Amino acid sequence: MGGNPIKLEDQIRNTIKDSGLATAVIEIFDREIRSRRRKILFKAAFFILALAAGAALTETALRLFFKEQFSVMKDERSLMYRYDRNLGWFPAPNSRERLHASRLITATHNSEGFRDSEFGYTDKPGILFLGDSFVWGYDVEASERFTDKLRARHSEWAIYNCGISGYGTDQEYVLLQQIFDRFKPRVVFLMFCTETDEIDNASNMRYGGYYKPYCAVTGNRLEMKGTPVPQSERAFWAEHESLAQLYLARLFVRIYFKVAGPRVLQNPNPTGPILWDMYKYVRSKGAVFIVGLTRSQPALEQFLTQVKIPYVDLTTPLRYEGFGSHWTPEGHTFVCEKIDLLFSKENSGSRRRNKGER
Repeated sequence: MGGNPIKLEDQIRNTIKDSGLATAVIEIFDREIRSRRRKILFKAAFFILALAAGAALTETALRLFFKEQFSVMKDERSLMYRYDRNLGWFPAPNSRERLHASRLITATHNSEGFRDSEFGYTDKPGILFLGDSFVWGYDVEASERFTDKLRARHSEWAIYNCGISGYGTDQEYVLLQQIFDRFKPRVVFLMFCTETDEIDNASNMRYGGYYKPYCAVTGNRLEMKGTPVPQSERAFWAEHESLAQLYLARLFVRIYFKVAGPRVLQNPNPTGPILWDMYKYVRSKGAVFIVGLTRSQPALEQFLTQVKIPYVDLTTPLRYEGFGSHWTPEGHTFVCEKIDLLFSKENSGSRRRNKGER
């Protein structure tokens, strides 16, 4: 035979092709694939529906039975402040909100994040006020605060209100070191909140979930710890308000920060060493350091007297009853007059000392 022999495999293939068996096999496989695909899609759809139903049931249960436990607190910190890796929280620049506590007020922060007018250049002697909500002006309009009333009385002074609501003395010290060279004040006036500052200074977390830097005393040395400050649950919600509408999201975020966040610390009270360090820092800058006390505290007053840090007792009953018992506008007037009198005495004493030296 002259042609090439046909292989057995080719003969079988040709036979299957000629008989239409290949088409039948392909159709069988195609039906099997479509059937499996439908089953996979059905299982995926069922899983998604079951997951959605479970999420809906969990969301409903959280809203009905755990609403209080997963509530997101709305205050000046959550509404107007943002996470800060060095301080814990800091006001958002150019923010403006209406806040209702004992009364309705409007709070506006300037481009540097302080609740004050814009700070321009001036050659006037500067007085820098540090503190928490008593300086920031909780429950009062900006014009009703003691700093603004002092500014109205003394146009010859450059007054800077750098109070941040909720800060402890440790945070105020960190802030002071960040901004001192920006303002170069003649006087640094620290408003010490005797109601809360010692508690603030002893912990790395305050106000229901805000992490903050904290101080520890090692031998005779004060050490700042906890920086960079971890982001906290409350700081997260302050920046993701729309996500907070879902209670299921609140649950997952709560679990995450419970697992990933550092433990809450309660340290020995470092207030005395912090004040002493602040005093030395301000003196090294050629400025005067003065402490104001929101209420009388004999033990602290004894300490300040011993280390010769000047202070003034600003105890007054002119306070609101709730929301931290902050000063009323009349209370701020009282504080303004007390501080004004203190500065007048200090100036008189300085003039007499200068004459004596000559």
